[in-house]
Amino acid sequence: MKRILTILLLLPALAFAWEPSPNRPIEVIVGNNPGAGNELAFRELMSIINQTQPTVKWYVLNKPGADSVVSMNELYKATPDGYTINALSHMSTFVTNDIWEKSVKKWQWNEFTHVLTMGKSPQVLVASVKSKIDTPEEFVKLISTTTKPISVAVGGGAHRTVFEYLMVKGHGNTELVKTVKFNGPLQAVTSVAQFDGNLGTEFGIMPIAVAKPLIEAGKVKPVGFSGTHRMAQYPSVPLLNGVAPGVNVYAAWSIALPPNTPQEVVDWYVRTFSAAVHSKQYQQWCYDNVVFTEDVELSPAGLVKHAQSLRDTFMPMLERIDISRD
Repeated sequence: MKRILTILLLLPALAFAWEPSPNRPIEVIVGNNPGAGNELAFRELMSIINQTQPTVKWYVLNKPGADSVVSMNELYKATPDGYTINALSHMSTFVTNDIWEKSVKKWQWNEFTHVLTMGKSPQVLVASVKSKIDTPEEFVKLISTTTKPISVAVGGGAHRTVFEYLMVKGHGNTELVKTVKFNGPLQAVTSVAQFDGNLGTEFGIMPIAVAKPLIEAGKVKPVGFSGTHRMAQYPSVPLLNGVAPGVNVYAAWSIALPPNTPQEVVDWYVRTFSAAVHSKQYQQWCYDNVVFTEDVELSPAGLVKHAQSLRDTFMPMLERIDISRD
């Protein structure tokens, strides 16, 4: 009887057996340059967690390259002990790297141990303040009738997906309308802010969370949002769905662990980060940065189901793209 009681008393401790060591930092790999939405969201959650768990140490490592494939290759070969994670972008990892970066990736999206979604933010089509284009309708008319080259800055797979969707639905001129690829969304929106008619790019697509400071500073102007949610912070900005129904692409970021990570490690991450996501501080940060969260994706099963739905929706369209024109 005493032995049974002892085992029962130990069960709660065994269920949550893994805790990060205060003597070993957790390496957080980010596949973008500093300033990307996934890094910003993670750093906010990290600061919240450290308010109650100050002994947890973090080391954020920006490792851009091949639209985050370089960083995911690192995670793929990492030891599954909880001390290496990746703050990844959904569309790049779950969808578009199978199109544009398949020659350098060493993994399949469902081989990783996916934890939960940190947040989502609409993609925004922005224009230079020098541009005459102000609405989605004007942009679609321009890309279908232009007789001059047009450049659209993108910094990731989700941004490129929005561009391709607009091109298909708007019958864009594929000979004259091209993307300019940057190493991250911050670099893409900066190029639009610098447009002077010759240097820079007239248009760009990136998360509103990243474009927001330059919009508020009057350096770029928002033309339209992806997705189906009108954003309370920008009531006058229309949805791109009006000219391209179904362009429901978000900048969305989640946490992944290496393949075959033990369940007790996964449980710590789910429990710790879901509590931080629900905190008042993080929800305020989300509002301030035009980000929203969905409870259904605060579990590995919910996140994986969402990832599969993205593939089912967008892979058929992207597989038809002639990437030789890139």
